[in-house]
Amino acid sequence: MNQKIKIRGLLTALLVIASIGVASGALADSPPAAKKLIADMKLNAETTAGWEEEQVVPQAWLDGAKKEGALRINGSWESKEFREMSKAFSERYPFVKINYSRGSNDTRVRTPLVAFREGRYITDVVTGIDSSLPEFREIRALADLTDMPNIKNVPDDMQSKGGDWASVRLRYWCMAYNPKLISKERMPKTWDDLLTTKELYNGRLALWRGVSSWLLPLWNAKGEAWTSNYMKKLFEVAQPQKRKEGARALVNLVIIGEFNATLAAAEYQVQEPLGKGAPVAFHCPDLVPVAASTVGILKGNPNINSSKLFLNWLLSKEGQVAQYAAGGAPPVHRDLQKAGMMPFPDEVAGKKIAFRSPDLLDDDITAMFRMLKPIWDGDFGDSE
Repeated sequence: MNQKIKIRGLLTALLVIASIGVASGALADSPPAAKKLIADMKLNAETTAGWEEEQVVPQAWLDGAKKEGALRINGSWESKEFREMSKAFSERYPFVKINYSRGSNDTRVRTPLVAFREGRYITDVVTGIDSSLPEFREIRALADLTDMPNIKNVPDDMQSKGGDWASVRLRYWCMAYNPKLISKERMPKTWDDLLTTKELYNGRLALWRGVSSWLLPLWNAKGEAWTSNYMKKLFEVAQPQKRKEGARALVNLVIIGEFNATLAAAEYQVQEPLGKGAPVAFHCPDLVPVAASTVGILKGNPNINSSKLFLNWLLSKEGQVAQYAAGGAPPVHRDLQKAGMMPFPDEVAGKKIAFRSPDLLDDDITAMFRMLKPIWDGDFGDSE
């Protein structure tokens, strides 16, 4: 009798353990790096639902990638960040050896575009192609992504209607400020308030040259007339500094007090130094500019199967969570766009979002730069 009770008790315990494993998202087939992500972030069963199913790909991709054995990626992730982010991919596909290069818009996007025109491939995957999308399309340089299983995870307005690009992460482009120099209460609650915030006058506000990141979404939401009038008033009244440094460098200058705030900064650029105790904070006015960092695969590249394996993985829950854990980039995956996966959810919650699809950039970006050119002398860029 006692023996039967012991056996029944053991079976019950095993069932309980098994159910806990499923509920906690412990997936037997996942690579060690993915299991660690799930455990470290304490992801629940709802978040990890379908985790392994998203890793199912055509056998031809696997066979082709094994023959290729290599993959070249041009991106804007920090090298350390990319290594951390891609651990799970490398464990799943150890036969794909990644050569990763980080660079500015010129080296990351423009140089591969020039090479493609000449019939050469110097990379296989390119990120941040937004403003150069028309040029890629003109020479039909982008591969069709519609056969990727995980493209379904990307909201319709965050992927190409023609199937040649996909968003891989979101960027909330707001303001970084030094709370020792200007209080949270004095930061502008609306974009119009920025024109009357005297603590940001006379060079105490720095403008990042990647203005399209925040201005194009506002242009789309408020219209050309409002945007043009707003920028003229901003330069006439507030007289901000026009800086050539990247957005991340400007955050560092805010920290050391060179100016009170910078426009714009992405949330991940503020999160890291804030976590180390630096005097910096993130602030969004009433309308939050959101941009989606886009990626494309060069058509006909010699590592096309490896390219699709990587991008399909990056668009899966595993890839999106790995990216968020490594660098704080909010996921584009429709099931992961929740408050828990962005560094400053309180700055976004309850506010209107202004988003601009790269598919609609052509006319607006030309008109915007034409308006800004006499103010800025035409020196624009997007280096993060």
